Amino acid sequence: MAFRLMRGYNKINAVAGLEPAAMVRDHELGERMKALPKLFPAGSPDFGFAVQTGDSWRIGCAGGGDPLGARITLASRLRRAARRPETPPETGRAMLAAADKLEPPEGEPLAKDEWEIGDRRYRIIRIEKYTLINNGVMEPPRHTDTDPPKESRLLEGHPIDPLAPSGPWETQLRLNLLTYQPIPGTVPEQIQAEARHAHRTHPGIIVLPPEFTVVEIEGSSYKPLTGGRGPDDARRGLAAHFSQILPRLREFQGDPPTPAELAKWQRAATWIEEHPNHQHEWEVLGRRFRTIRVSRFLRVGRDGPEPPRPSDPSVYDPD
Repeated sequence: MAFRLMRGYNKINAVAGLEPAAMVRDHELGERMKALPKLFPAGSPDFGFAVQTGDSWRIGCAGGGDPLGARITLASRLRRAARRPETPPETGRAMLAAADKLEPPEGEPLAKDEWEIGDRRYRIIRIEKYTLINNGVMEPPRHTDTDPPKESRLLEGHPIDPLAPSGPWETQLRLNLLTYQPIPGTVPEQIQAEARHAHRTHPGIIVLPPEFTVVEIEGSSYKPLTGGRGPDDARRGLAAHFSQILPRLREFQGDPPTPAELAKWQRAATWIEEHPNHQHEWEVLGRRFRTIRVSRFLRVGRDGPEPPRPSDPSVYDPD
């Protein structure tokens, strides 16, 4: 079956009259871009899969650490879809066959990043992560950032629409991201070359909802500790670090915490839970923590969203 090309993949639908909530978000983006004018890489890319139906693309799932993990997630979703009563038998069999190749009971999985099944096309996709920065200070959450609904986890169902209305500041951000690539000298030349190639093959930019990372500040360095899908989710993750993770870690290390330590950590967790800091920074037990806003975007081209690049690693790859 022939699938349609992506409409407007190399265009931006810049509009002046956004709906009120989007206008507020765009204005705050502008304030942050002026205060934090540099784009800084915020970790390795995420991977997931997208689904095309007709001329529409949507994210099926994101958050995979590598292409193989995204393929395994796709295999799981295909098996689940194949069991639905409304799935035609022939399509269900094709879904199960693809899933068994992506995640076989035995042998090597097939490193294939695109599948056409029935009236849908499935593609493994690559999502870049960055943060705004100035003078070593990374962007904290914005006032307009909220925790997403639980049912929208992992960007499931998020539209990939290059022609969605774009405010003045989002338009400028998308233009800034056109030539985004790793900082020269920090990665091998092959990775730099693939980034430059992506500028030509996938020139469109889709701005995605952010995620949030809690870092521990040690002098001038930031050490990632935990995170979440929203600012409050990240704060709860920090509280859980003291009330749940630390005790389990000590148990695993064969050095169970004392009752005094458990009580101290629980008091720290309770204090974090009860004192949401609008500056998104906490000092607890002589340690300093801050929530960082990790922005995300997806490249698109004539044929749809960008798939993994040749140099994208697999954490499961024995090589």
